Amino acid sequence: MIIKDINNMLDRQGIISFTAGTKIEEFLTDNDLTAIVRMRVTKDGGYAIFNIENEDFTKAEIQESLKEFSPNVTLDAVTLKVDSPSPYFLAGFKSLNKVPSVVMDAVIFSGGYYYIYFRFHSADEAKLTSALRSDIVGFDRFAIRFLGKSPGIVSTFREISTMVPLSYVEINGTVPPSFMRVFDDPVLMNLGVSWTREMKYLVEDEIRAVYYDRNALLRAKEDWLNEISKDSRIYETSFTNPIIQYLVSNTSDNSVVTMGMPQKLHGNTFSIATVVPDMILPEFFAVAYEMIREFKNWEMDIHNVDSFESMAMD
Repeated sequence: MIIKDINNMLDRQGIISFTAGTKIEEFLTDNDLTAIVRMRVTKDGGYAIFNIENEDFTKAEIQESLKEFSPNVTLDAVTLKVDSPSPYFLAGFKSLNKVPSVVMDAVIFSGGYYYIYFRFHSADEAKLTSALRSDIVGFDRFAIRFLGKSPGIVSTFREISTMVPLSYVEINGTVPPSFMRVFDDPVLMNLGVSWTREMKYLVEDEIRAVYYDRNALLRAKEDWLNEISKDSRIYETSFTNPIIQYLVSNTSDNSVVTMGMPQKLHGNTFSIATVVPDMILPEFFAVAYEMIREFKNWEMDIHNVDSFESMAMD
């Protein structure tokens, strides 16, 4: 499982909280509901996707209370999109994401507050501190809830899963020869065909990731990437991949929150994993199987599905 391979690669964790003063927050707080949230920062602004467990509400009650957001109500979940409250909010989000090693694991709304869980490498401590002094502190009722040693990505999602049950999904495929042209891809040229990476939060449609170069193939710092830790061989750069672009775009279009997206290349075997709220699994698998059909030449299939409640760390 990719998530176990990368579990402790980023050694620091932060949890921050804030409010944004929107109507959806009032509804969630008044009804004592917890939501999984996915922020999308675009060139034109941004929006948030909310996945909320559908407990004892009728479809009519939800649609009346949240009619301005055009909610989609299913047997298990309520999904909707909310415009970002302000440009200032987006600026703060971007500031945190600009720290090269920061990987945002989850955004949760619970008890009247948003909580952002993120991990980073200790080599970026000064940059993280600077980011926390900038736009982020302007969030309403901003607070740092935790800043210290990371318990690992698995433990983080186990903790979140006690609030909203989560599942881990891993998909394997075979990279077509046309995508294995080394001289056309700086990642393949420098890191070869054996690496893992964690995708950072998508900002303005640029896909960036933190790379773990276990085999020390990269000999010197290159212009196309940020060196996070020379000793740990951790780097950050942008990349393109049609599978990732499809999955991110179509889950967002269908208001499906996905958290974390670690990937692994071993030879021509490409693996992608993500974390999905249990309440939205049917909608996620609808997107996943459509992706498998769309990209037949990648020969993809579902390889592993596990709940964080039962996941063993062996």
